[in-house]
Amino acid sequence: MSSLNLTHLRGLARIAIVAGLALGVSACLRPLHGPTASGASLQTVMAAIEVPELDWADAQARIGHYLRSELVYGLNGSGSDTTKQYVLNLSFEERLSTPIVDSISGRAQSATLVGKLTYTLTNRDGSKVITRGTATAEATYDRFKQRFATVRAARDAEIRLAKALAEQVKTRLAATLSQM
Repeated sequence: MSSLNLTHLRGLARIAIVAGLALGVSACLRPLHGPTASGASLQTVMAAIEVPELDWADAQARIGHYLRSELVYGLNGSGSDTTKQYVLNLSFEERLSTPIVDSISGRAQSATLVGKLTYTLTNRDGSKVITRGTATAEATYDRFKQRFATVRAARDAEIRLAKALAEQVKTRLAATLSQM
């Protein structure tokens, strides 16, 4: 009977230790979308980021439009007009690889669009860099004999790529700005 009580006490001691450790570590964590260190809401701080219109190269004009649109919506999805405190500068590189080629026709059967978005967040006058980084993503699509189907699939891949890159940048900006 005493060995049963001893086993039971060991189990309770383990639970108490785990609970104590969890409680101790919980004070170290701050929710990403909670108030920032300054007390302002993260949504308000993110809405204060301006994403300026850029003159993209002709080959990048469409995906540049998608990137900017996704970032503007992701940072200020409320549509409220807020005073801008920060400026987000972007540069984008893309490449297309075709890993699978039909040996009979010599045509690519699929393609992978790889994008690299470099961003720099500065204060409004550009005198101080808040953060900078590079986000990378890729989107694949099938290529068909029908030209329109291939063009549409490529455009859908560009949209998916823009969404993935914008989400990465938004998350990284939120992590940085929540500490300010």
